[in-house]
Amino acid sequence: MTDRRGTPAWRRWFPFFLALLLAGSLSGALAQALPWHITSAQLRITPDGSLDRLPSQLALPAGGEGWQDTPLPMVVPRHLAPDQVGAGHIETIWVRLALPVASAAAGAPHYLYAPRWQTVGRLTVYADGEQVWQSRGGPVWNGYNYPLWIALGQAPRDIVIRIDVMGQVGAALSSVRIGTDEDLFWRYAARSFLQTQFPYLSSGGLLAVGIFSLLVWLRRREETRYLLCFLAAGAYFLHTLQYLVGQDPLPIPEAWFSWLAFNSIAWLIMACYLFIFRYLGLRYRRLEAALYASVVFLATSTLPLSWLTHVVFLYPLSQLLLVALNLVVSIAALRAAWRARSREAMTFSVWNAMSTPIAVHDVLLQNYRIDIEGIYLLSYLGCVQLLLFMYLMYRRYISALDEVAQANTNLSLRLAQREAELLESHRQLRDVERRETLTRERQRLLQDMHDGLGSSLISALRMVERGPSGMARADDIAQVLRECIDDLKLTIDSLEPISTDLLLLLATLRYRLGPRLEAAGISLTWEVGDIPPLPWLGAQSALHILRILQEVLTNVLKHSRATAVRVQTSRDDHWARVRVHDNGTPFDLTALPLEHGGRGLANVQRRAAALDAAVSWEPDATGTWFTLCLPIAPVASSLDAC
Repeated sequence: MTDRRGTPAWRRWFPFFLALLLAGSLSGALAQALPWHITSAQLRITPDGSLDRLPSQLALPAGGEGWQDTPLPMVVPRHLAPDQVGAGHIETIWVRLALPVASAAAGAPHYLYAPRWQTVGRLTVYADGEQVWQSRGGPVWNGYNYPLWIALGQAPRDIVIRIDVMGQVGAALSSVRIGTDEDLFWRYAARSFLQTQFPYLSSGGLLAVGIFSLLVWLRRREETRYLLCFLAAGAYFLHTLQYLVGQDPLPIPEAWFSWLAFNSIAWLIMACYLFIFRYLGLRYRRLEAALYASVVFLATSTLPLSWLTHVVFLYPLSQLLLVALNLVVSIAALRAAWRARSREAMTFSVWNAMSTPIAVHDVLLQNYRIDIEGIYLLSYLGCVQLLLFMYLMYRRYISALDEVAQANTNLSLRLAQREAELLESHRQLRDVERRETLTRERQRLLQDMHDGLGSSLISALRMVERGPSGMARADDIAQVLRECIDDLKLTIDSLEPISTDLLLLLATLRYRLGPRLEAAGISLTWEVGDIPPLPWLGAQSALHILRILQEVLTNVLKHSRATAVRVQTSRDDHWARVRVHDNGTPFDLTALPLEHGGRGLANVQRRAAALDAAVSWEPDATGTWFTLCLPIAPVASSLDAC
């Protein structure tokens, strides 16, 4: 056959067929190079299975009939009945994977990778009739959440997977990939991280935060939120264990581990929502009582006891109760967070509310109702809860720091205010003390001028009023005026700032009264020694001392007819003494009649009493000794020791 131009037809179609042939050859080569994704198999179910350890050689059931083609992922539905529970019936599900001839070529070691398998029983894998892997856990917790990664050696020609199932609980197997380590390990590593390692890390981190919260609660028992955080972390950790166990036998019976894994969800719900309520400072007594009652009911009704043989049928009802309980409490928590306008509590409540659809997803996956190659999402709940708990603790810590900073600021302001008030109070006290000091000084001056200068001036006035009566009266008036001048000088001296030095005070007295004694023909001798400072010596005390000694020397001038006066000082541990001796007529105070005591002597004794001092007059053969005993300290020994 030729076309219009005379070209044969086969020449026109030859390039097209050549391209198809090359494409087919290339695709075959690529198919041999890439890992093989097995999405179909042959299935056969036989009775009389076994959960004991199986022989290493494959023993297929007799008869070649009964094999059925099935797609992968594969699901054998559950057909549970109450009369089958505990009957010990075990059936075997055989899955045969046929590999292409091309995969049997020699080369690098091959591996089998399957994202998931699941059943209540055991799984055994045979390659070319030899056992290459068998699950090691119990029939319930058998490592179903761990992806399969099985070393096959050289590429096998035939792979048989044996699944021994308790009763008719069904089984599921995902699609299978076979290839080299380089081709498949990244898939296995990613799947293993998502299904087991990440939940393990998140639950461990949350448990660490919970233990830290427990330690805080042990120091601050009133902060129940920290205790609830620990309980939530512990409950989540117990629940997450079901996704992590099965590689080895459990240390406790599987029934009790199942009880812990199931009820830990109820404990987690209770702890989380109580945490939200306590975080908001709320108490819903009826709702919390219903929550406690539901948790106790679930814990007791699912106990793995012999008289609860059919407890497995309570699990679906219990799961429905958990879903309903979580919905009710979620609504209450969302409503409380909305009313409190708490962004943190709202975020926590929304995430807890999302746990309901997540739990429904996991229940459907567990019962083979959705794609078996999916991932249990409830194990990821702890990661977000860990972040939320850490965020809430962070906010609590920052809030505490802000409160401390605010308290310190308020304390500083109050301290500044109190300091200002104290300064004002001290200023007022100083003003009051100044006024009182001026008042006392004014009163002292008035009293001193009244008793001394005023009395002398009145005496001089009366002498003048009586009229002149000779030179003697003029001398008397002059003497009185001199005394007035001396009194005025001593009063002025007492106003000057003085130290606590008694000798300096005596020098002032000598300076004022020495000229009068010399004018009267009386010699003055000073025999003074070292006297310690008197801390109590003030203006008033100094004036008392000056007045006492002035009175003594004035009496010597007026009455003793002495020609010499000697002033001495001495001291001991408690007293400073000032002694005045005149050689005039001896003066015996005890022999003086009471009515002749005079006002001067009374003033001397009164002033001495004001100083806590003692005065005495001691006559002897040469005249009279006057002694003034002054205490060195404000409170000294008894006056009898002077």
